Amino acid sequence: MKRYLLVLSILASLGLLAQKNVSLEINHMLSSQVFAMQSPASNNLGNAFDVRRLEYYISKIELIHDGGTVTPVTDKYILVNASSGVLENLGSFNISNLEAIRFGIGVDPSRNNLDPSTYPANHPLAPKSPSMHWGWSAGYRFVAMEGKSGASLNQTYEFHALDNQNYFTQTIPTSGILNGTDIKISLNADYAEALNGIDVSSGVIIHGGSALARSLLQNFSTKVFKSSEGNGAMVGIPESSPSLDIRLSPNPVSNKEVVRIHNFPVDGSIRVLDITGKQVPLQISRNEIKVEFLPKGIYIVQVYTSNRILKNIKLIVS
Repeated sequence: MKRYLLVLSILASLGLLAQKNVSLEINHMLSSQVFAMQSPASNNLGNAFDVRRLEYYISKIELIHDGGTVTPVTDKYILVNASSGVLENLGSFNISNLEAIRFGIGVDPSRNNLDPSTYPANHPLAPKSPSMHWGWSAGYRFVAMEGKSGASLNQTYEFHALDNQNYFTQTIPTSGILNGTDIKISLNADYAEALNGIDVSSGVIIHGGSALARSLLQNFSTKVFKSSEGNGAMVGIPESSPSLDIRLSPNPVSNKEVVRIHNFPVDGSIRVLDITGKQVPLQISRNEIKVEFLPKGIYIVQVYTSNRILKNIKLIVS
């Protein structure tokens, strides 16, 4: 009995040691400069602009850790205002090694069309001034971005981007910044990238879920955020046959080991992609991948034939 209690005590202690407090920090940037309201900048089209209002929601946060385990941060909504810093406590989780954070920009469809008056006044989804809610049928403004544009900054642009069909999630690889039992996920948000490919030289007013609103939200989900390690959002690659039982082992893998491929199809080929979707040159045979000297991180092993992708498998090199 004593031995049994001792084992339970050790297991409980190990569980406590694995508990880590996780926070999310967002560093506001404008190109390579620290963000400031009304500070002039340019987008990739050379359009001059400044920002005079910038608010957006972050929702549906998930932590990916310890070999691909996904842990949701339950019922967490963050209303980001670029005029003030963000350091948000996400909670305490049983995590040994953080691998990525996943989140959506805007309010997820399960909450987007609910009544904001039902929330307490201090809740991010409660009524705000200026308003972040468009109406029950349309839901919340996912992003409200306003300012001046044009060569003399004398044109007005406004984006109030919304609509359930424009709700996108992104996954950003990061191990976070470890300090004892605390993990701080630090993301740099470059708001010049929010207007990537969008012509604001003559001003533009977009309120709703139009094509330009969708472009802005896609930029927020693919270009704006990078981790403290410099990782951007992972490129999503659709699977043609996700049910195929093609597996890798070991996974996670040390960069001094060989990854073996199980149930490899006779007519299949393999390539390895990094988080940007760029192919990584590696020595690959039919049944194994040599990952020697490959930098630590998250990769996608893509199994394909001449006319279709058969399987995408996340590979973690630790």
